[in-house]
Amino acid sequence: MAKWKGNPVAGGASGNVSRETVEKIPAAVATVNVTVEVIAVDGPAGVGKSSVARRLAERLGYYFLSSGLIYRCMAWYLTERGWDGSGKPDAAPLESMTLRIGADGEPIVDGSAVPADLRSERISTLASVVSANPAVRERSNGLQRAIVADIGATGAYPGVILEGRDIGTVVFPDAPRKFFLTASDEVRAERRYLELKTGDPTVSREAVLVAIRERDHRDRTRDVAPLKAADDAIVVDTSGLDLDGVLEAILGHFDLGPNDLGTP
Repeated sequence: MAKWKGNPVAGGASGNVSRETVEKIPAAVATVNVTVEVIAVDGPAGVGKSSVARRLAERLGYYFLSSGLIYRCMAWYLTERGWDGSGKPDAAPLESMTLRIGADGEPIVDGSAVPADLRSERISTLASVVSANPAVRERSNGLQRAIVADIGATGAYPGVILEGRDIGTVVFPDAPRKFFLTASDEVRAERRYLELKTGDPTVSREAVLVAIRERDHRDRTRDVAPLKAADDAIVVDTSGLDLDGVLEAILGHFDLGPNDLGTP
């Protein structure tokens, strides 16, 4: 069984976590024995899911896991093995891929750190394409469920904040708490633009807005696990809120006392 260790820290995977065993991505893990609370945070690109989910994990003392990071790793891995980004990618190479989370919250694929452009717009677009492949989604979902089961088995964390696009509808449809974040196209594009321009001064707001809308269309119209809010999810519009405002809006749905884990 994979082992997890450490305490919550800012900026990482909400924990100084390392997998002491490196396992191949499971082909299918449909059900798991979940002994920790799973909180689902879903929403479209550019809505601030990762930042909010990470802060929520820090506040509650939970482990933070990003499904988007997993898909980015898969997309990068497939491009390294010959996929040119066009057409339906062959998921077969993923059978030999290993993935673990380093102590700093960064992914380690086949024993090596992934390149800095993992969070680039190019990899983001390819991750969206890859995620439409049912075989790829099956493997990603299996990995997410296995990680949550491992965390529960070790008792290192009381819960997991899992961020993505179909956590509350597909990966953990029985999660007791589900949040779906939204924002206008323009607000999301501006946020993404400000994030990208620090590494690429040539990026334009117009191009980012087009990319956001194209990704929304792919995510919402794909045949498998399309992007949508779960029927029982709490929808939070982040358009007029900063990070602290979104966090407080979510925490307003928790019954937290002054001695609860985490800090404001």
